[in-house]
Amino acid sequence: MPTVSYGWLSAILLGTFAYILRQRSRGQRKQQCPPGPPTSWGGLKLKVELPKQYPWLTYAKWKGIYGDIVFLNIFRNPVLVLNSAEAAQDLLEKRSAIYSSRPVRTMQAELMGFGFLFSGLPYNAWYKQHRNMFHKHFQPKVVPEYHAIQLKHARILLRNLLHDHSNLDHHIRRTTAAIVLEISYGHHVADQGDEYVTLADKALFGVTQSGVFGTYMVDYVPLLKHVPAWMPGAEFKRNARKWRTLATQMLNRPFEMVKERMESGTAEGCMITTELESWFREGIDNDKSRGTVIKDVAATAYAAGSDTTLSTLATFFLAMVLYPSVQEKARDEIFKHIPCGERLPSFGDRGDGQLSYIDYVIWESLRWHPVVNISLAHYIEERNDEYRGYTIPKGTTVLGNIWAITHDAAVYPDPEKFDPERFVNTRVNEEQGINPIPEVVFGFGRRVCPGRFLALDTIWIVIASVLAVYRISKTVDDDGNEVEPNVEYTSGLFSRPKPFEFRLTPLSDGATTLIAQTVTDA
Repeated sequence: MPTVSYGWLSAILLGTFAYILRQRSRGQRKQQCPPGPPTSWGGLKLKVELPKQYPWLTYAKWKGIYGDIVFLNIFRNPVLVLNSAEAAQDLLEKRSAIYSSRPVRTMQAELMGFGFLFSGLPYNAWYKQHRNMFHKHFQPKVVPEYHAIQLKHARILLRNLLHDHSNLDHHIRRTTAAIVLEISYGHHVADQGDEYVTLADKALFGVTQSGVFGTYMVDYVPLLKHVPAWMPGAEFKRNARKWRTLATQMLNRPFEMVKERMESGTAEGCMITTELESWFREGIDNDKSRGTVIKDVAATAYAAGSDTTLSTLATFFLAMVLYPSVQEKARDEIFKHIPCGERLPSFGDRGDGQLSYIDYVIWESLRWHPVVNISLAHYIEERNDEYRGYTIPKGTTVLGNIWAITHDAAVYPDPEKFDPERFVNTRVNEEQGINPIPEVVFGFGRRVCPGRFLALDTIWIVIASVLAVYRISKTVDDDGNEVEPNVEYTSGLFSRPKPFEFRLTPLSDGATTLIAQTVTDA
């Protein structure tokens, strides 16, 4: 190990930080920024730190103290938290022209190697190339082309749950990843999963850990990226090195697989083959960067599509355990249109409001425990802005507190209750200003999630299929008493239920027969 005086090195680093911060602060002292918790550089210790665990809950508490817009400086990085739908709409939607960029994510993009995720790119021409290609393959008029794939994997899920429902996350991960891998790479995942599903699980753990802005100090002080990995306190560098290997594999391995299959003539039609063939026809030399865009877009779909949908489906299972009356009402609606044991639901059953209550269950699953509780960070990079008489400085990171918005009791009465009924009377709701469809869970403005249409279709067919053949209930102890499940969620970018106990039983012999028939149907 190199011999370096830690005190000498620390003094240089801290002196550099202090100089930079003094320069930054001079331009902000005269500005009247929104209220927020006090921060200082007294002894290089902050009075308030940006929370790392369940930050959405801390931000929601701050709303009661400082209001729905909360401003703070962390190492002279200005951060604005939006705790209401009104503030988010005013800034991230109505002023999206200046609020659509992203801050530099040193930990995730540079050190961990996840810079290929175009969801984290600044709002510029390079980002738009990625977004346009993604939109071409996942826009509303295109996603019905994937219904057969989604239906097949929903039915495989039914079989896997029949054999063993104890590892719910694994089965759902296999389902969501398999759908995206088939659409993007033309790769067929075995019923129990394969190496690419496992790779996604390992790699996305790192994304989840680093995804909430401010989790790592290096995001505030990018100079820390130069600290040697062997130094005490540099565990983030050592973790980043491990995750970087997984990120590289996630980006390259499935892409190279498709190229090899194309060369051998065994590749199936998919997003990558479509884009590569188009690129070759038009001439590679005309746009040499296009190959990078193709690889990035496919990898982003692979990463984002599998984890976000998994979280919502896990929340659905937990809600059904806790709210059996909701489950029964949803099932009654299914059997009103599809007699029990006759057949499984299909996308054709979705039209004309036939199964509208399933849609309400989906929206409530998304609202009750959002997958992403804090929106991906927005960034105002062009100029200062003015809002409600306050200055929002250029260079401010803006965070939409989706959890606070979807749990505002004035907008969603009794917000802690899982209640799909709240979305039934849309006209009355609109007149009263309550219970809007929680579209905020997909983000804001020009950075709204472009994969939401595919995600909603996947969630719909899985939920309808599961309810048509299974009853989800609480476990019982040795005395026959019901056991309440553990209701606890993970912290991080993608929040999902921690493992909980439940029973899963086929509704009838006819339901078991339907599940068995999916072996030949899928």
